[in-house]
Amino acid sequence: MKVKKAEKKRNEGLTLISVIGGGVAGWTVNAVLSISSDSDMTHLYGISIFLGVIVGLLWDIADKLN
Repeated sequence: MKVKKAEKKRNEGLTLISVIGGGVAGWTVNAVLSISSDSDMTHLYGISIFLGVIVGLLWDIADKLN
């Protein structure tokens, strides 16, 4: 019983890490593109963070299916 609870908490923690990591990766990609292209992309930060979170969730789902 305790093993299942510990495993569930671990999986929830990994999901949170995937979501946060995806958001940070999306923000980083947008920041790098903004700097390298010398254009203002601040209006795209929300979209890039959202897409990063989606990628993080998909990564987590794919990991759980394997």
